Amino acid sequence: MRVIAARFMEAEAASRVVSRMKARLDLGPDDVGIAPLGGADQPQGAQVLLAGRFREARLDEIRSIIERHGGEIVADLDEGRTKPRISPTPASPQGRSVWSGSPHFAKG
Repeated sequence: MRVIAARFMEAEAASRVVSRMKARLDLGPDDVGIAPLGGADQPQGAQVLLAGRFREARLDEIRSIIERHGGEIVADLDEGRTKPRISPTPASPQGRSVWSGSPHFAKG
């Protein structure tokens, strides 16, 4: 699976893309969605971010739908890279995170 994110200048265009994808592709209920876009580094007027997880075999079609509706793809990565990396340590058996209750900051 791939995770693709695209920014849109118009919320309506992003909504149309989500509707089209859900109608044409075999997506689960939580596989694609939109959210407000924020951040000082975003182009003026960019309003919405569409993000979803998609099967590799459908990527050309997905990219085409996004671009035809005015979206700009800003991320395209393997779904495995979106999951947290957890590794077992003596303080965290079986890879679970353990909160010690106090942050430790290096003093300089």
